[in-house]
Amino acid sequence: MTIRIFHDGPLVDGLELVVTGDESHYLRRVRRTRPGTNIEVLDARGKIASAVVLAVNDREATVVVERTVTHAPSTSFELWLGIPDGPACLESITAACELGCTRVVLVRTTYSAATVPNAARIERVVRAAMRQCGLPTPPELAGPTPLELVLSAHEIPCGLFAWERLGAGGPAIDNTLPRRLLVGPEGGLTLEEAASCRAHGMQPLSLGPWTLRTETAVAAGLARLRGA
Repeated sequence: MTIRIFHDGPLVDGLELVVTGDESHYLRRVRRTRPGTNIEVLDARGKIASAVVLAVNDREATVVVERTVTHAPSTSFELWLGIPDGPACLESITAACELGCTRVVLVRTTYSAATVPNAARIERVVRAAMRQCGLPTPPELAGPTPLELVLSAHEIPCGLFAWERLGAGGPAIDNTLPRRLLVGPEGGLTLEEAASCRAHGMQPLSLGPWTLRTETAVAAGLARLRGA
């Protein structure tokens, strides 16, 4: 696995960085890097740099940037997440990051959990996902917002929604629809919510013959939508 750290500042070829705090701890204690180790540095704004560790001590690490690459903005790819319980919410956001979502909207539905993880916990899982997969920019995070308000704020058709009542059937994905997927919480969407989604031009999406956990449905649905 490639070792990645974050740098809050400009990245240019030849730049020497003194890494402290959490990023130093990650290099020194978690990954046990040594001088000469090749790493990547992310600025979380679309730029990734290849770098080499020059020195490591008990307080900090020094790395030198060798080459920077700026990634073009990603094509819109959204998850609307009917808020599940805390752990499932964080796992779903992790999957959305690793599958390249550009936006995650937390949506309140009939069966949504009453609370959402706090911003600090969400930021930690987003950063961990970016370290894992090399995502150059984090997804925009919005909500929580009631489903009806989210639907009414977007164009028609809105996208697709995971619908376990289709079983293993359902039509092929309409590639003219926006690349946007709604996944309900534990308990799924109600018949009324599904009808409202259809009224806004959302296509129901089958994820197989079995009822999946929310976080599994997120990963399966986004992967299917990305590969369509």
